[in-house]
Amino acid sequence: MNCHDWIQEGRRRLEAAGIEEALLDAQLLVAHSAGQDRSWVLAHPEAGITDTIDLLISRRERREPLSYILGWREFFGRKFFVEPGVLIPRQDSETLVEVALDGLGGKVLDVGTGTGCLAVTIKLERPNWMVAACDVSTASVRLARKNARNQGVNVLVTRSDLFEGFGDTKFGLIVCNPPYVKCGATLQPEIADWEPPEALFAGPDGLDIYCRISHEAKGYLMPWGRLVLEIGDGMAPSVTDLFQTSGWEVLSTHQDLTGTDRALTLRPVP
Repeated sequence: MNCHDWIQEGRRRLEAAGIEEALLDAQLLVAHSAGQDRSWVLAHPEAGITDTIDLLISRRERREPLSYILGWREFFGRKFFVEPGVLIPRQDSETLVEVALDGLGGKVLDVGTGTGCLAVTIKLERPNWMVAACDVSTASVRLARKNARNQGVNVLVTRSDLFEGFGDTKFGLIVCNPPYVKCGATLQPEIADWEPPEALFAGPDGLDIYCRISHEAKGYLMPWGRLVLEIGDGMAPSVTDLFQTSGWEVLSTHQDLTGTDRALTLRPVP
């Protein structure tokens, strides 16, 4: 079959599997199999393609995330390598970058970096800033370093459980997209069956990591420093209460493109 036929076949099979963006996924899978981009495939519907596409569609039918199959995910207009065992970047997290870029910056730490998308993007947008990143996962550390090299930036990536690896170092800005899903929450198969649970779940109320950060982050901020946190849907009140109780002031709340509260900017109470 040619590209057009495989796109239609893929769309049919993926729709039957309950995948919402079946057509787009089919187009991207066909493009990946052809070694081309989506626009080329759409412009060459008659082009032949090997039957390797059948395996790719089968993987997506089993609800394997598209990004794991393609090996990349776009974030802030750039492609980042993605692989199983590391959380896939979400567009919602671009809000953290936008907030960070409006801050004083200078010396930045990205805690729980995953693919490195936040740290690498901040460094690309602010080349004069010193940017460090950390993650407790060795797979994430390796992938974040790979993405930094691929994007041509110098980001110091360290294996660390939150701040334990940074000694007396202090930062002007700490950004973090922590795990915040409640244990037992119902998730899409792409998330529940494929993404690393340690990067998703944070106790019965989703607040476990926020609690640790509220107690540990103060010692790693400069006197004028700021902490920027991603928050889950509807979590602004509970996270705000937790940090205020722990001696923090919430300076601002930031919405994502859907108008949902997605990030908080905080500072320790003097």
